[in-house]
Amino acid sequence: MSDHPNSRESQPPSPEQGATKKSKSKPVLLGIAAVAVVALIAGGAFAFFSGYNPFGDPEPDYAQTPSQSDVMDFSGLSADMRLNGAPLTASAEAGETSPEILRFIGATTSILTRVGDDDQPAWTVSIPHQDIDTGTTAPLDEALDPDASDDTSDEEEELAGTPSACRVSGEAVQCGDRAVALSDGSMTTAESKADVDPDPASSRVPLDIDDEGTVTGPDDQTYDGLNLDPEAHASMIAGPQVGETGPWVVSDGQILAAVDSDSVLWTQDLDPSDAEVTGLGDKRVTPSWTAVEGVLIIGTSDGVTGLDLSSGDRLWAVSAPADGFAVTGSQLRIQHEGAVSSFDFTDSSDDESVTADKGFDESISALPAPKLPSEDDIRNAKLEVPPACADLTMAEGSKQDFSDGKAAEGEYGESIAIHDVTTSLATPKPLVAIDFVCYPGGNWVTDSVGVYDQKLNLVTSIEPWGADSDFQQLADFNRSIVSAIDMTGPYMTATVSNIAVFGDEDFNAAERTAEAELRFAWAKGGYEAQDVVFTADGATVRVPEVEEVQKFVDAAAKGDDNTASAMATDEVMRDLDTVIGDGMGNNSTSYRDLALQDGTEVDTCELIGVVDEQYGDYTMSNGVELMEGIGGFGTDSIKAGDVICGLKGPGETIDPDDERSWYAAHLLLRGNVAGKVMVYSVSSYTG
Repeated sequence: MSDHPNSRESQPPSPEQGATKKSKSKPVLLGIAAVAVVALIAGGAFAFFSGYNPFGDPEPDYAQTPSQSDVMDFSGLSADMRLNGAPLTASAEAGETSPEILRFIGATTSILTRVGDDDQPAWTVSIPHQDIDTGTTAPLDEALDPDASDDTSDEEEELAGTPSACRVSGEAVQCGDRAVALSDGSMTTAESKADVDPDPASSRVPLDIDDEGTVTGPDDQTYDGLNLDPEAHASMIAGPQVGETGPWVVSDGQILAAVDSDSVLWTQDLDPSDAEVTGLGDKRVTPSWTAVEGVLIIGTSDGVTGLDLSSGDRLWAVSAPADGFAVTGSQLRIQHEGAVSSFDFTDSSDDESVTADKGFDESISALPAPKLPSEDDIRNAKLEVPPACADLTMAEGSKQDFSDGKAAEGEYGESIAIHDVTTSLATPKPLVAIDFVCYPGGNWVTDSVGVYDQKLNLVTSIEPWGADSDFQQLADFNRSIVSAIDMTGPYMTATVSNIAVFGDEDFNAAERTAEAELRFAWAKGGYEAQDVVFTADGATVRVPEVEEVQKFVDAAAKGDDNTASAMATDEVMRDLDTVIGDGMGNNSTSYRDLALQDGTEVDTCELIGVVDEQYGDYTMSNGVELMEGIGGFGTDSIKAGDVICGLKGPGETIDPDDERSWYAAHLLLRGNVAGKVMVYSVSSYTG
């Protein structure tokens, strides 16, 4: 199958075996039509002699060794990806996974791919992990010495964050706040995050494990001799038709044990590599194991094994180098590097053990594959750098010669360095994403991403702080740092840290505490902005669309308070008509009159950044200042992650290039994950 150190070579068959051994199949990428014709002929002949109906669905036999049927090519995925068999249905039963979706878990992102009727990947999308700790960034040090941040240790491949729990619901599979259409893999933002049990198999088992690792049964009985590691996460599973007396299986990644309502039925020690392949012992990962028809299917470093649930006896084994596996319906899928081999439980082998046919992987490797430049070639290439980065560093010419990842320094020490390189073949065309550290000198530094084709021609740039960016007016991205890039299928995700929010200090070297996930979709030969999600002080926030905030302004200006009140707090609605000042003049004025006149327009909305502590002075990301302090210089109610919208009164002109241009009025909105409009402050310059 490969030169993996745990690979086992196939043994020559005995004469008896040779008479019944199936001929080696071709990979599913080739000859599908011919295989279909042969299958119909063979199926008809078998039906004639055995009475079997070829048009019916054969029943899988999970107690027998499955036979290898085909292999799928996933060589475009990154090397850290591992196939995971976590259920995508609430029942967690092996037979309820149609349509078949395979899930791969990597260091910072998960991949979902739908397998079509022809066993070909129909679509592929990427779902970034949640709660990724980006650690402490030292962007200035990395800019001056990019080699200082290079880390080639195995830690880069370890799981970061928590993979989102995903479930099929209706015509989509929802992961967190992302809904992926089953039909074509198109991704949209769901109205709310999916509230799903990440491990439904464990939830169905009536066992408890206390802080000391003691296992307690449904009648509060303990099991003599069975103690789990109190520091490890324990998972549990039972067959879908299990009764009130068990059996149930429990594991902490070190011990595998089955119990019933009375006693321990059997135990086995687990090798760490077996636990890793199956996904046991880590709370963040839902195990790939499956219990079906009295059989526990569990992975090992050199294959997958079926055990009798009641006795622990081995029923069958598939020998194949395994990085991950999944049981989906009647198919056992075993992944090793870029190949996923399939074994069919409806076509059982008479042997207790089968070895994966090396010919499957060898035929995959023989297929033509696109080539991308090596990282060493990239770090020593002549590259067109992203335009905003070139302007910031006063680079002479758009193309820069790089040596060991760094361009020549300018007169004042300004420079451009390659911080990280991400390549992907699992995209509309082979692409390279390069994260550049752009250093103009002093203590200012920021990142830009350039996306290149196979010949290292610049395809598109991701520069959220640049003047031409779709994201520039949503937050203070100046000095932002790119911590991760993922390109899978038609989507690209960039994780960005060091974004300024309310409460951060106002000097160049100050820590900026917010992060953002920028989402793009492939269109017209490049990536177009699709969505941005901020994380500030633990809260997840989207900036509302300007058009949605305009609905509040229009309603309030026209006196339609029924509509406006759905988008504002009670306090705002109560105070809109409060007279400003002493009310003694003939023309008493309210905030509705000043800030929300008929014809007022919402000019821009953004995440609130750094606010002057003394006077509440604030400058919007487009460079236009507020005419008075933010929130009428009442900052007590502002939270990190809140939003500010600048208003343009009737006849007013806002020109970021004119230093005399001001926002006389503005709104403050409470930040939320849906980007819903909720105004809690209306402010206006009163003279």
